[in-house]
Amino acid sequence: MSDPNLLAGRYRLLERRDRTGTSWRSRDELLNRDVTITEVRLPPPGPHRDWLIGQIRAAADLRHPGITTLHDVISTPERMWLVLESVEGRSLLQTVRSDGPLSSERAAEIGLRVLDTLTAAHERGFHLAATPETVLLTPDGRVVLTGVADPAPAGNLRDLGTTLFTAIEGRAPDTGPQTVPRMADGTPMAAPAAAGPTGSGPLAPLVEGLLSADPSHRPDATSVRLSLERVAPHPVTSRSRRGPLVIAAAAAIVTAVAAGAFWLWPRPAPPAPAVPVPLPASFAKAPDPCALISGEQAAELSLNPRPSKDGPGRCAWKSDDTGQPTNMRYRLWIQTIRFSSGEKAHAGYTRFLKEDGDRTRTSTNLPLILTRPPKALPGVAAEAYSLEATNQLTYYTGVVFRAANLVVSVQYQRGGETDPGGDTREAALRTGRWVLGSLSRTR
Repeated sequence: MSDPNLLAGRYRLLERRDRTGTSWRSRDELLNRDVTITEVRLPPPGPHRDWLIGQIRAAADLRHPGITTLHDVISTPERMWLVLESVEGRSLLQTVRSDGPLSSERAAEIGLRVLDTLTAAHERGFHLAATPETVLLTPDGRVVLTGVADPAPAGNLRDLGTTLFTAIEGRAPDTGPQTVPRMADGTPMAAPAAAGPTGSGPLAPLVEGLLSADPSHRPDATSVRLSLERVAPHPVTSRSRRGPLVIAAAAAIVTAVAAGAFWLWPRPAPPAPAVPVPLPASFAKAPDPCALISGEQAAELSLNPRPSKDGPGRCAWKSDDTGQPTNMRYRLWIQTIRFSSGEKAHAGYTRFLKEDGDRTRTSTNLPLILTRPPKALPGVAAEAYSLEATNQLTYYTGVVFRAANLVVSVQYQRGGETDPGGDTREAALRTGRWVLGSLSRTR
Protein backbone atom coordinates (compact mmCIF):
# COMPACT_ATOMS: atom_id res chain seq x y z
CA MET A 1 0.00 0.00 0.00
CA SER A 2 1.47 3.37 -1.02
CA ASP A 3 2.12 6.07 1.56
CA PRO A 4 -0.44 8.92 1.03
CA ASN A 5 2.14 11.38 2.40
CA LEU A 6 4.48 10.73 -0.54
CA LEU A 7 4.26 12.56 -3.84
CA ALA A 8 4.40 10.06 -6.72
CA GLY A 9 5.04 7.35 -4.10
CA ARG A 10 8.57 8.68 -3.59
CA TYR A 11 8.93 12.30 -2.44
CA ARG A 12 8.05 13.47 1.08
CA LEU A 13 7.19 17.18 1.26
CA LEU A 14 8.54 18.46 4.56
CA GLU A 15 8.15 22.23 4.81
CA ARG A 16 7.41 25.23 2.66
CA ARG A 17 10.40 27.21 1.41
CA ASP A 18 8.25 30.18 0.41
CA ARG A 19 5.16 31.96 1.63
CA THR A 20 3.13 31.21 -1.47
CA GLY A 21 3.16 27.46 -0.85
CA THR A 22 4.62 26.51 -4.25
CA SER A 23 8.10 25.38 -3.19
CA TRP A 24 9.00 22.83 -0.51
CA ARG A 25 12.01 21.34 1.17
CA SER A 26 11.51 17.65 0.48
CA ARG A 27 13.07 14.20 0.78
CA ASP A 28 13.58 11.66 -1.98
CA GLU A 29 12.85 8.46 -0.03
CA LEU A 30 14.09 6.22 -2.87
CA LEU A 31 17.55 7.80 -3.22
CA ASN A 32 17.70 9.03 0.37
CA ARG A 33 18.58 12.63 -0.50
CA ASP A 34 17.16 16.11 0.06
CA VAL A 35 15.51 17.88 -2.87
CA THR A 36 13.47 21.01 -3.51
CA ILE A 37 10.08 20.50 -5.15
CA THR A 38 8.36 23.36 -6.92
CA GLU A 39 4.79 23.27 -8.22
CA VAL A 40 4.00 24.66 -11.67
CA ARG A 41 0.31 25.22 -12.43
CA LEU A 42 -0.40 24.38 -16.08
CA PRO A 43 -2.37 26.70 -18.36
CA PRO A 44 -5.44 25.34 -20.20
CA PRO A 45 -4.77 22.89 -23.06
CA GLY A 46 -3.49 24.71 -26.12
CA PRO A 47 -0.33 26.17 -27.66
CA HIS A 48 0.81 27.81 -24.43
CA ARG A 49 0.70 24.54 -22.50
CA ASP A 50 2.39 22.64 -25.35
CA TRP A 51 5.19 25.21 -25.45
CA LEU A 52 5.63 25.11 -21.67
CA ILE A 53 5.87 21.29 -21.57
CA GLY A 54 8.31 21.33 -24.47
CA GLN A 55 10.54 23.81 -22.65
CA ILE A 56 10.58 21.66 -19.48
CA ARG A 57 11.58 18.63 -21.54
CA ALA A 58 14.35 20.61 -23.20
CA ALA A 59 15.66 21.70 -19.78
CA ALA A 60 16.00 18.18 -18.39
CA ASP A 61 19.54 17.54 -19.74
CA LEU A 62 21.01 21.00 -19.09
CA ARG A 63 23.69 21.73 -16.46
CA HIS A 64 25.33 24.85 -15.02
CA PRO A 65 27.01 25.44 -11.61
CA GLY A 66 25.11 28.70 -11.09
CA ILE A 67 21.63 27.17 -11.42
CA THR A 68 19.99 24.31 -9.53
CA THR A 69 19.81 20.95 -11.33
CA LEU A 70 16.47 19.49 -12.45
CA HIS A 71 16.30 15.85 -11.26
CA ASP A 72 12.76 14.82 -12.15
CA VAL A 73 9.36 16.07 -13.35
CA ILE A 74 6.03 14.72 -12.10
CA SER A 75 3.08 15.49 -14.35
CA THR A 76 -0.64 15.59 -13.52
CA PRO A 77 -3.49 16.99 -15.65
CA GLU A 78 -3.42 20.38 -13.89
CA ARG A 79 0.18 20.82 -12.73
CA MET A 80 3.77 19.71 -12.86
CA TRP A 81 6.09 19.19 -9.94
CA LEU A 82 9.74 20.04 -10.64
CA VAL A 83 12.12 18.00 -8.48
CA LEU A 84 15.25 20.11 -8.10
CA GLU A 85 18.63 19.89 -6.45
CA SER A 86 18.50 21.06 -2.84
CA VAL A 87 20.83 24.02 -2.42
CA GLU A 88 21.35 25.35 1.10
CA GLY A 89 22.84 28.70 1.93
CA ARG A 90 22.00 32.34 2.55
CA SER A 91 20.92 34.93 0.04
CA LEU A 92 23.21 37.89 -0.50
CA LEU A 93 20.57 40.00 1.22
CA GLN A 94 20.55 37.76 4.29
CA THR A 95 24.35 37.77 4.34
CA VAL A 96 24.76 41.54 4.39
CA ARG A 97 21.96 41.96 6.91
CA SER A 98 23.66 39.45 9.21
CA ASP A 99 27.36 40.16 8.61
CA GLY A 100 27.42 43.67 7.18
CA PRO A 101 28.64 44.94 3.78
CA LEU A 102 31.13 42.85 1.82
CA SER A 103 34.56 43.97 0.70
CA SER A 104 34.87 45.25 -2.87
CA GLU A 105 37.02 42.21 -3.71
CA ARG A 106 34.41 39.72 -2.46
CA ALA A 107 31.60 41.64 -4.17
CA ALA A 108 33.54 41.58 -7.46
CA GLU A 109 34.12 37.83 -7.15
CA ILE A 110 30.38 37.24 -6.61
CA GLY A 111 29.58 39.64 -9.44
CA LEU A 112 31.74 37.66 -11.87
CA ARG A 113 30.01 34.40 -11.02
CA VAL A 114 26.59 36.03 -11.38
CA LEU A 115 27.62 37.54 -14.72
CA ASP A 116 28.75 34.12 -16.00
CA THR A 117 25.36 32.62 -15.16
CA LEU A 118 23.44 35.55 -16.64
CA THR A 119 25.49 35.35 -19.84
CA ALA A 120 24.91 31.60 -20.26
CA ALA A 121 21.17 32.05 -19.68
CA HIS A 122 20.93 35.02 -22.02
CA GLU A 123 22.61 33.10 -24.82
CA ARG A 124 19.70 30.65 -24.66
CA GLY A 125 17.01 33.31 -24.39
CA PHE A 126 16.32 33.03 -20.66
CA HIS A 127 16.12 35.92 -18.19
CA LEU A 128 17.36 35.08 -14.71
CA ALA A 129 16.86 37.43 -11.76
CA ALA A 130 20.09 38.66 -10.16
CA THR A 131 18.66 40.65 -7.26
CA PRO A 132 20.14 40.52 -3.73
CA GLU A 133 17.46 38.10 -2.53
CA THR A 134 17.87 35.70 -5.49
CA VAL A 135 21.68 35.42 -5.36
CA LEU A 136 22.35 32.47 -3.04
CA LEU A 137 25.77 31.98 -1.41
CA THR A 138 26.41 28.37 -0.42
CA PRO A 139 28.86 27.10 2.23
CA ASP A 140 30.91 25.32 -0.45
CA GLY A 141 31.50 28.53 -2.43
CA ARG A 142 28.84 28.27 -5.13
CA VAL A 143 26.95 31.36 -6.21
CA VAL A 144 23.52 30.23 -7.40
CA LEU A 145 20.72 32.27 -8.96
CA THR A 146 17.41 31.16 -7.49
CA GLY A 147 14.92 33.35 -9.34
CA VAL A 148 13.81 34.20 -12.84
CA ALA A 149 12.85 37.64 -14.12
CA ASP A 150 10.06 38.55 -16.48
CA PRO A 151 11.04 37.70 -20.08
CA ALA A 152 11.13 41.41 -20.91
CA PRO A 153 12.87 43.06 -17.93
CA ALA A 154 14.51 46.46 -17.85
CA GLY A 155 17.84 44.64 -18.01
CA ASN A 156 19.66 41.95 -16.09
CA LEU A 157 22.81 44.06 -15.90
CA ARG A 158 20.96 46.77 -14.01
CA ASP A 159 19.88 44.06 -11.57
CA LEU A 160 23.56 43.18 -11.23
CA GLY A 161 24.26 46.82 -10.38
CA THR A 162 21.64 46.68 -7.62
CA THR A 163 23.21 43.48 -6.29
CA LEU A 164 26.74 44.91 -6.29
CA PHE A 165 25.53 48.10 -4.60
CA THR A 166 23.78 46.13 -1.87
CA ALA A 167 26.84 43.93 -1.35
CA ILE A 168 29.22 46.85 -0.73
CA GLU A 169 26.80 49.33 0.87
CA GLY A 170 24.51 47.01 2.85
CA ARG A 171 21.31 48.68 1.59
CA ALA A 172 19.28 49.05 -1.59
CA PRO A 173 20.05 51.88 -4.01
CA ASP A 174 17.48 54.59 -4.62
CA THR A 175 16.56 53.63 -8.17
CA GLY A 176 12.89 54.58 -8.05
CA PRO A 177 9.76 52.85 -6.71
CA GLN A 178 9.56 50.38 -9.59
CA THR A 179 13.11 49.11 -9.35
CA VAL A 180 13.86 48.86 -5.62
CA PRO A 181 14.28 45.11 -4.94
CA ARG A 182 11.41 43.72 -2.91
CA MET A 183 10.85 40.72 -0.68
CA ALA A 184 8.24 38.00 -1.34
CA ASP A 185 5.52 39.97 0.47
CA GLY A 186 6.16 43.07 -1.65
CA THR A 187 7.96 45.16 0.97
CA PRO A 188 11.23 46.90 0.07
CA MET A 189 14.19 44.68 0.94
CA ALA A 190 16.08 47.50 2.69
CA ALA A 191 16.04 51.24 3.18
CA PRO A 192 17.16 52.94 -0.06
CA ALA A 193 20.29 55.02 -0.03
CA ALA A 194 19.57 58.68 0.57
CA ALA A 195 22.14 60.11 -1.82
CA GLY A 196 23.97 59.03 -4.98
CA PRO A 197 24.58 55.45 -6.10
CA THR A 198 27.65 54.51 -4.05
CA GLY A 199 30.84 55.69 -2.37
CA SER A 200 34.39 55.99 -3.64
CA GLY A 201 35.50 52.34 -3.66
CA PRO A 202 36.97 50.62 -6.72
CA LEU A 203 33.55 49.39 -7.88
CA ALA A 204 31.89 52.83 -7.62
CA PRO A 205 32.22 53.82 -11.32
CA LEU A 206 30.96 50.42 -12.49
CA VAL A 207 27.96 50.40 -10.13
CA GLU A 208 27.06 53.96 -11.01
CA GLY A 209 27.08 53.05 -14.70
CA LEU A 210 24.99 49.90 -14.20
CA LEU A 211 22.37 51.85 -12.23
CA SER A 212 22.08 54.61 -14.81
CA ALA A 213 18.47 55.40 -15.70
CA ASP A 214 19.51 55.75 -19.35
CA PRO A 215 20.20 52.28 -20.84
CA SER A 216 22.58 53.80 -23.36
CA HIS A 217 24.87 54.89 -20.52
CA ARG A 218 25.14 51.41 -18.99
CA PRO A 219 28.28 49.34 -19.72
CA ASP A 220 27.99 46.16 -21.77
CA ALA A 221 28.76 42.68 -20.43
CA THR A 222 32.36 42.74 -21.67
CA SER A 223 33.10 46.04 -19.95
CA VAL A 224 31.47 44.81 -16.76
CA ARG A 225 33.57 41.65 -16.79
CA LEU A 226 36.82 43.56 -17.27
CA SER A 227 35.95 45.96 -14.44
CA LEU A 228 35.11 43.11 -12.06
CA GLU A 229 38.24 41.13 -12.98
CA ARG A 230 40.42 44.14 -12.09
CA VAL A 231 38.98 44.14 -8.54
CA ALA A 232 38.41 40.42 -7.83
CA PRO A 233 41.29 38.89 -5.79
CA HIS A 234 41.61 35.84 -8.06
CA PRO A 235 40.44 35.07 -11.60
CA VAL A 236 37.03 33.40 -11.51
CA THR A 237 37.01 30.51 -13.98
CA SER A 238 33.59 29.88 -15.37
CA ARG A 239 32.37 26.48 -16.47
CA SER A 240 29.38 28.08 -18.15
CA ARG A 241 31.08 28.26 -21.56
CA ARG A 242 32.09 24.59 -21.53
CA GLY A 243 28.86 23.02 -20.33
CA PRO A 244 25.16 23.46 -20.94
CA LEU A 245 22.60 25.08 -18.69
CA VAL A 246 20.22 23.54 -16.13
CA ILE A 247 16.86 24.76 -15.18
CA ALA A 248 16.71 28.20 -16.70
CA ALA A 249 14.25 26.89 -19.26
CA ALA A 250 11.91 25.42 -16.68
CA ALA A 251 12.28 28.51 -14.53
CA ALA A 252 11.46 30.83 -17.38
CA ILE A 253 8.39 28.71 -18.00
CA VAL A 254 7.14 29.31 -14.49
CA THR A 255 7.45 33.01 -15.15
CA ALA A 256 5.32 32.68 -18.26
CA VAL A 257 2.70 30.69 -16.38
CA ALA A 258 2.52 32.83 -13.27
CA ALA A 259 3.33 36.19 -14.94
CA GLY A 260 5.70 36.79 -12.06
CA ALA A 261 8.91 35.47 -10.56
CA PHE A 262 9.92 31.84 -9.93
CA TRP A 263 11.72 31.30 -6.63
CA LEU A 264 13.79 28.43 -5.26
CA TRP A 265 13.91 29.81 -1.78
CA PRO A 266 16.94 29.70 0.54
CA ARG A 267 16.33 29.14 4.20
CA PRO A 268 14.59 32.19 5.70
CA ALA A 269 16.52 34.40 8.11
CA PRO A 270 15.64 33.92 11.82
CA PRO A 271 12.59 36.05 12.73
CA ALA A 272 13.13 39.25 14.67
CA PRO A 273 12.11 39.25 18.36
CA ALA A 274 8.40 39.88 18.86
CA VAL A 275 7.42 43.47 19.64
CA PRO A 276 4.55 43.86 22.16
CA VAL A 277 1.32 44.87 20.42
CA PRO A 278 -0.79 47.64 22.07
CA LEU A 279 -4.28 46.27 22.70
CA PRO A 280 -7.59 47.78 23.88
CA ALA A 281 -8.18 47.86 27.63
CA SER A 282 -11.52 46.12 27.11
CA PHE A 283 -13.59 44.64 24.29
CA ALA A 284 -17.23 45.70 24.13
CA LYS A 285 -18.06 42.68 21.99
CA ALA A 286 -16.29 39.57 20.73
CA PRO A 287 -14.58 40.29 17.39
CA ASP A 288 -15.64 38.25 14.37
CA PRO A 289 -12.96 35.50 14.14
CA CYS A 290 -13.43 35.28 10.35
CA ALA A 291 -12.20 38.89 10.05
CA LEU A 292 -9.03 38.49 12.13
CA ILE A 293 -6.81 37.38 9.24
CA SER A 294 -6.91 38.47 5.60
CA GLY A 295 -7.38 36.35 2.50
CA GLU A 296 -3.74 36.97 1.59
CA GLN A 297 -2.62 35.73 5.01
CA ALA A 298 -4.78 32.61 4.70
CA ALA A 299 -3.20 31.91 1.30
CA GLU A 300 0.25 32.13 2.90
CA LEU A 301 -0.83 29.23 5.11
CA SER A 302 -1.90 27.18 2.04
CA LEU A 303 -5.57 27.71 2.93
CA ASN A 304 -8.61 28.76 0.95
CA PRO A 305 -8.90 32.53 1.56
CA ARG A 306 -12.67 32.18 2.13
CA PRO A 307 -13.43 30.94 5.68
CA SER A 308 -16.63 29.44 7.04
CA LYS A 309 -18.38 29.71 10.39
CA ASP A 310 -17.74 26.68 12.56
CA GLY A 311 -19.92 27.38 15.59
CA PRO A 312 -20.44 30.36 17.91
CA GLY A 313 -17.40 32.63 17.86
CA ARG A 314 -15.45 30.10 15.79
CA CYS A 315 -14.22 30.28 12.20
CA ALA A 316 -12.47 27.68 10.01
CA TRP A 317 -10.22 27.70 6.95
CA LYS A 318 -9.06 24.61 5.04
CA SER A 319 -6.98 23.48 2.08
CA ASP A 320 -9.18 22.80 -0.92
CA ASP A 321 -6.46 21.26 -3.07
CA THR A 322 -7.02 17.51 -2.86
CA GLY A 323 -4.11 17.01 -5.27
CA GLN A 324 -1.69 17.67 -2.44
CA PRO A 325 -0.13 14.79 -0.46
CA THR A 326 -1.94 14.22 2.84
CA ASN A 327 0.84 15.75 4.93
CA MET A 328 0.60 19.02 2.99
CA ARG A 329 -3.11 19.59 3.67
CA TYR A 330 -3.86 22.15 6.36
CA ARG A 331 -6.73 23.49 8.47
CA LEU A 332 -7.04 26.51 10.73
CA TRP A 333 -9.54 27.45 13.43
CA ILE A 334 -9.79 30.75 15.27
CA GLN A 335 -12.15 31.15 18.22
CA THR A 336 -12.91 34.30 20.23
CA ILE A 337 -14.58 34.21 23.65
CA ARG A 338 -15.55 37.46 25.38
CA PHE A 339 -15.97 37.62 29.16
CA SER A 340 -17.60 40.38 31.20
CA SER A 341 -14.30 41.29 32.88
CA GLY A 342 -10.59 40.69 32.70
CA GLU A 343 -10.74 38.68 35.94
CA LYS A 344 -13.31 36.27 34.49
CA ALA A 345 -11.32 36.03 31.29
CA HIS A 346 -8.25 35.10 33.33
CA ALA A 347 -10.24 32.37 35.08
CA GLY A 348 -11.44 31.07 31.71
CA TYR A 349 -7.91 31.16 30.29
CA THR A 350 -6.61 29.22 33.32
CA ARG A 351 -9.31 26.60 32.87
CA PHE A 352 -8.41 26.16 29.18
CA LEU A 353 -4.74 25.81 30.11
CA LYS A 354 -5.51 23.02 32.57
CA GLU A 355 -7.87 21.24 30.15
CA ASP A 356 -5.27 21.29 27.38
CA GLY A 357 -2.61 20.01 29.75
CA ASP A 358 -4.85 17.13 30.88
CA ARG A 359 -6.31 16.26 27.45
CA THR A 360 -5.68 12.67 26.30
CA ARG A 361 -8.18 12.28 23.44
CA THR A 362 -9.42 14.38 20.54
CA SER A 363 -13.01 15.63 20.20
CA THR A 364 -13.66 12.54 18.02
CA ASN A 365 -12.27 10.29 20.79
CA LEU A 366 -8.99 9.38 19.08
CA PRO A 367 -6.01 8.83 21.41
CA LEU A 368 -3.93 12.00 21.62
CA ILE A 369 -0.15 11.91 21.97
CA LEU A 370 1.07 15.08 23.66
CA THR A 371 4.20 16.06 21.76
CA ARG A 372 4.70 19.43 23.48
CA PRO A 373 2.55 20.14 26.56
CA PRO A 374 1.32 23.71 27.17
CA LYS A 375 4.20 26.17 27.25
CA ALA A 376 3.98 29.80 28.36
CA LEU A 377 4.58 32.47 25.72
CA PRO A 378 5.86 35.52 27.59
CA GLY A 379 5.27 38.93 26.05
CA VAL A 380 2.19 37.83 24.06
CA ALA A 381 -0.89 39.80 25.18
CA ALA A 382 -1.68 39.60 28.90
CA GLU A 383 -0.89 35.88 29.06
CA ALA A 384 -0.48 33.14 26.48
CA TYR A 385 0.59 29.56 25.92
CA SER A 386 1.20 27.18 23.04
CA LEU A 387 0.89 23.41 22.73
CA GLU A 388 1.48 20.69 20.12
CA ALA A 389 0.00 17.21 19.85
CA THR A 390 -0.74 14.46 17.36
CA ASN A 391 -3.27 11.65 17.07
CA GLN A 392 -0.93 10.01 14.50
CA LEU A 393 -3.25 11.13 11.70
CA THR A 394 -2.90 14.89 12.08
CA TYR A 395 -0.48 17.22 13.85
CA TYR A 396 -1.99 20.07 15.86
CA THR A 397 -0.43 23.31 17.08
CA GLY A 398 -2.42 25.64 19.30
CA VAL A 399 -1.85 29.18 20.54
CA VAL A 400 -4.18 30.52 23.24
CA PHE A 401 -3.92 34.02 24.67
CA ARG A 402 -5.88 36.46 26.82
CA ALA A 403 -6.19 40.12 25.85
CA ALA A 404 -8.10 42.08 28.50
CA ASN A 405 -11.55 40.42 28.73
CA LEU A 406 -11.05 38.38 25.56
CA VAL A 407 -9.63 34.87 25.15
CA VAL A 408 -8.53 33.81 21.66
CA SER A 409 -7.67 30.29 20.52
CA VAL A 410 -5.75 29.60 17.30
CA GLN A 411 -5.38 25.99 16.11
CA TYR A 412 -3.45 25.07 12.97
CA GLN A 413 -3.08 21.47 11.84
CA ARG A 414 -1.55 19.43 9.03
CA GLY A 415 -1.92 15.83 7.95
CA GLY A 416 0.61 13.37 9.33
CA GLU A 417 2.01 12.67 12.77
CA THR A 418 5.12 14.88 12.69
CA ASP A 419 6.00 18.54 12.14
CA PRO A 420 9.33 18.51 10.23
CA GLY A 421 11.20 21.77 10.61
CA GLY A 422 8.55 23.21 12.94
CA ASP A 423 6.48 24.37 9.95
CA THR A 424 3.11 23.93 11.68
CA ARG A 425 4.32 25.54 14.89
CA GLU A 426 5.69 28.56 13.05
CA ALA A 427 2.42 28.98 11.13
CA ALA A 428 0.33 28.94 14.32
CA LEU A 429 2.59 31.51 15.97
CA ARG A 430 2.50 33.68 12.86
CA THR A 431 -1.30 33.49 12.81
CA GLY A 432 -1.36 34.52 16.46
CA ARG A 433 0.69 37.60 15.60
CA TRP A 434 -1.70 38.46 12.75
CA VAL A 435 -4.68 38.15 15.10
CA LEU A 436 -3.01 40.40 17.66
CA GLY A 437 -2.40 42.96 14.94
CA SER A 438 -6.08 42.91 13.99
CA LEU A 439 -7.17 43.20 17.63
CA SER A 440 -4.88 46.19 18.14
CA ARG A 441 -6.95 48.05 15.52
CA THR A 442 -10.28 47.26 17.25
CA ARG A 443 -12.18 50.31 18.42
